[in-house]
Amino acid sequence: DISTFGGVRENQLMGIGLVTGLAGRGDSANSELLKKALSNLVANFGFNVEAGDIRSRNCAVVTVSCEVPPFLRAGERFSVRVSSIGDARSLSGGVLLQTALVAANGVNYAVAQGPILPATGGDGQRTPTATVGRIPDGAIVERDIISEVVSDGTVSILLRNPDFVTASSVAGAIRQAFPDSAVTSADAALIQVRIPEERIADPISFIAELESVNVTPAASGKVVIDAATGIIIFGEQVRIGKVAVTYKGVKVSTQSYFQDVSADSRHVLVEETATVDQLVGILQEIGMETAIIIGLLRAIDRAGSLYGELIVM
Repeated sequence: DISTFGGVRENQLMGIGLVTGLAGRGDSANSELLKKALSNLVANFGFNVEAGDIRSRNCAVVTVSCEVPPFLRAGERFSVRVSSIGDARSLSGGVLLQTALVAANGVNYAVAQGPILPATGGDGQRTPTATVGRIPDGAIVERDIISEVVSDGTVSILLRNPDFVTASSVAGAIRQAFPDSAVTSADAALIQVRIPEERIADPISFIAELESVNVTPAASGKVVIDAATGIIIFGEQVRIGKVAVTYKGVKVSTQSYFQDVSADSRHVLVEETATVDQLVGILQEIGMETAIIIGLLRAIDRAGSLYGELIVM
């Protein structure tokens, strides 16, 4: 839940292909890239056509890209994205011809082909970009994509959120669960575990048991603010140091109590080293708007009195 194993990751594949059937909405007829691509395509089927003799508005040169999960085997399918690299007006209704997908090492791992559907955004809605599309399950794995989890008899555990306290807790829990294993905390994100000799022949069962070890991670030391929506997310242990804040008729102090200088002034006394949770709760009780609270937290962080990491989105 809080980590992953080294070597278990997604892989990126990419290729350059042709989309046909665009009914005049493809790359312009004088596109040199399109001419050469079409000339090379028909040459593979025994037709000798010079690039200069080609005139077409029904095709487009595109990139085909994807991120594939680990442990894919030959014959499995996955989805790809298609985007124009020429001056095509739209890819809608087009068909991608068979395109080889290669990794950064130059090895061909898959091929993609099929009709193009409109692209969707992160919310699942269609995007207005006509020159970007997708092909669900349009790629087929041609070569197994294997991830190496065990290296030289050692398994590497990578924390999703690097933290020295959590890394130490994970290493301690593993030592307690597997006293015969050598465990090393390399840094705030990496814990290395050597598989015992008697279990090296069956590393999968050892890794499965390793995944089930329970660890309580360190409390978050971050305050995350989404200024657009007014959302504030804060770790329960993020505290406020010595600070005094005045906003209009509201006065906040975490060290001393202000003298009343106005009949309509409101005074808020917060204990020193109070948590952000306590401070925000008090400010909300007295009716302070979220936008003002966000500005206040920014100012406190700028003053060096926010004992944590402030992230503004």
